[in-house]
Amino acid sequence: MNKIKLIAGIFLILTAFTFTSCENEPIDSAINLDDFDTSCDAPDSFQASDFINNTNINLSWAAGNDETSWEIQYGLQGFTIGTGTLVASATSNYTVTGLNPANTYSFYVRANCGGTSNSQWVGPVIVNAIDVNPNCASPTNLVATRNATTNTNVNISWIAGGTETNWEIQYSNSGFALGSGIIITTSASPDLITNISAGNAFDFYIRAACSGSENSSWIGPVSVAAVATVGIVGTYKLTAFNTSIPTDLNGDGTATTNQLSETTCLDNSFVVLNANNTFTSDAKGIDIDINNDITCFTDPDFTGTWVLNGNILSLTYTDGPDTITDNYVVSGNTFSATINDGEVVGVEQISGEPVYLTCDITIIFTKQ
Repeated sequence: MNKIKLIAGIFLILTAFTFTSCENEPIDSAINLDDFDTSCDAPDSFQASDFINNTNINLSWAAGNDETSWEIQYGLQGFTIGTGTLVASATSNYTVTGLNPANTYSFYVRANCGGTSNSQWVGPVIVNAIDVNPNCASPTNLVATRNATTNTNVNISWIAGGTETNWEIQYSNSGFALGSGIIITTSASPDLITNISAGNAFDFYIRAACSGSENSSWIGPVSVAAVATVGIVGTYKLTAFNTSIPTDLNGDGTATTNQLSETTCLDNSFVVLNANNTFTSDAKGIDIDINNDITCFTDPDFTGTWVLNGNILSLTYTDGPDTITDNYVVSGNTFSATINDGEVVGVEQISGEPVYLTCDITIIFTKQ
């Protein structure tokens, strides 16, 4: 007998973006190499953003070792180390404020490994002056909000600073270093940004693109908060089990792609998502014998754990010796999965015996 159980397995492929930078940052020739401790590793991947809000510049770097304190020194381009403005930071990300966008600045950073033990200075990283003129003024009134019906979409709006018709939007997880985010170019105002993780908070910046070589200062950030996962907790019922190939399981002479109309075996199938990130699901299925006779069965409920990452709901459970994770896409009050090249039971036309047909299968659960 062929036993068909409702278990949807999806392999989710994620694309990872890796940002690389030069391993060995430049060292200014004016730096006195006697001024640092060779046992205190210098920071790495030092970078600076363009001007933000016309007066700020964001600096970021990677720790050279396990240090948790750094010093930043900056001034007009070409200043001598020791004569610049010195500030301390307890994080590897610091925003310098109160700058003049008409000036070009140089920045250095070094690790503080405790007491008077410092690494060598790393730099300079140079940020060029910007031409703040009415022909390429910065946008204003930047607003970003999650879409009311699809929480993985963000509505973003602004007011043009001048007559420009093109803008650049940069965004990533909250606290990201400007320059390392995702940049999109748009001529739509307002605009809609899609596929934003519901489980993470995001920062957004915008600047005018007045020509191929002329941009305004970045404006921002404005933030959207992560969406609380409590809203997904509840009981869900199977409301669709569709196949790309029609079948006639009930033998009434009419083949359909809606398998819930072909059999009652899956009626009232459910998944309960609990607030403690566990879940319970029934295990209904179909027995089909060599004569194509159908018998419904119900195995004991199975349990597992669930995780919501953005709009991807992952259910993990054991089935015999195997640990299985099924991934579903959450949209509103439903979650769904599509299995490409799955299998559904059909009937061989000559012998009338049940056969497996390759097709796409879509299942949808709806919150009750």
